[in-house]
Amino acid sequence: MLSLGCAKNLADSERLIGDLQAAGFEMADDLESADVALVNTCGFIDPAKEESVETILRVAARKEFGRLRGLMVAGCLVERYRADLERDLPEVDRWLSFADYPGVVKAAAELVDMPQVRELPPERVLLTPSAYAYLKISEGCDQKCTFCAIPSFRGRLVSRSIEENVADARKIAERGVGEINLVSQDTTAYGRDRYGKPKLVELLRELTKIEGPQWWRVLYLYPSVLRDELLEEMAGNERIAKYIDIPLQHVSDNMLRAMRRGINGKRQRELLERIRRILPTAAIRTTLITGFPGETDADHREVVEFVREGWFDRLGVFPFSREDGTPSYDMADQVAPELMEERRAEIMAAQQAIHLARNEEQVGRVMDVLVETHTPLNKQATGRTQHDAPDVDGTVTVHGVEQARPGAIIPVRITAADGYDLVGEPHSGH
Repeated sequence: MLSLGCAKNLADSERLIGDLQAAGFEMADDLESADVALVNTCGFIDPAKEESVETILRVAARKEFGRLRGLMVAGCLVERYRADLERDLPEVDRWLSFADYPGVVKAAAELVDMPQVRELPPERVLLTPSAYAYLKISEGCDQKCTFCAIPSFRGRLVSRSIEENVADARKIAERGVGEINLVSQDTTAYGRDRYGKPKLVELLRELTKIEGPQWWRVLYLYPSVLRDELLEEMAGNERIAKYIDIPLQHVSDNMLRAMRRGINGKRQRELLERIRRILPTAAIRTTLITGFPGETDADHREVVEFVREGWFDRLGVFPFSREDGTPSYDMADQVAPELMEERRAEIMAAQQAIHLARNEEQVGRVMDVLVETHTPLNKQATGRTQHDAPDVDGTVTVHGVEQARPGAIIPVRITAADGYDLVGEPHSGH
């Protein structure tokens, strides 16, 4: 299984593997020992599409020079470009659109020319490290952002019921994970399609009754519909990680209007002020797009100045990607790629100074750290604080750890800042 792209895709991969294992297939440790390969692709922006195609070709080569007998390809790239892919990549044996996922076992069995070995109830297989997992609470998105193609192939918002999410989370919790991350295309909208209004707060209240995971992290909060009720639940519920992942994309009114974000710069600033008031200890993470069509030097300067004000603890900046089928594809005044990169570097430099200074402020403090790995031989553990999400944020290296189970949360005294990461030692409480 090669799962590319976001955590939402990984959650799909875990379900596909669960179906295959229930039917008698075993996960291979590496490509060399596999009979069938399944590549779950990303089709979000150009670099991700290129990575997906390169991965497909690399895996397909194993059919010629290895033991691989079949190649299945699933995911967003298939949903978006299936006809083109079928024409251009004859090396692939089975293409799986989202609607084909229930047939993954039949497809795999045909490729190895074997009847189904057994039929057990499918059990989702976690592909994340043992310390944490993802819970995909809904699918699709109703927002109309002009740069985003996701609604065109993932469809409109479809929320899983609160009961279904709770049942799924209970099974995950039984595996001993210390953290569960809630993901979807638009987490803030959860439940609106099913219940007539958003129900994320109610879902969180039910999830945090589940014993086991200490941290429940909420990812992808859409700014125009983020309400105080949710912020207050996050502030008052000790099981919810104090972490606000809120992709603003821009701060200039002109750009926000062109992007159809449903919010202006003034309201975004007011929202950030409310977050800081209600959740003073939370880390705020955002993503920004630079080089959107029509972005002027003045628009860019507004972003840089805003970042320098220090609103964000974590920040990602992406050059605008011109995506087929989106309104922004044909917009006038496309920005040159070189200028996009210059602007991206300037925004990141503005944020870097803030991030490094805040890391220095942590030295001497005691922080809870979720252990992800532990090496008994050199008594070293690595992990994250509740202010850091997996894969995208910083880590903590802890020296002098005798025993630590991945998924456990241990108190750590921070002894040094190391760029975007932290270094510490176990805190005994004395």
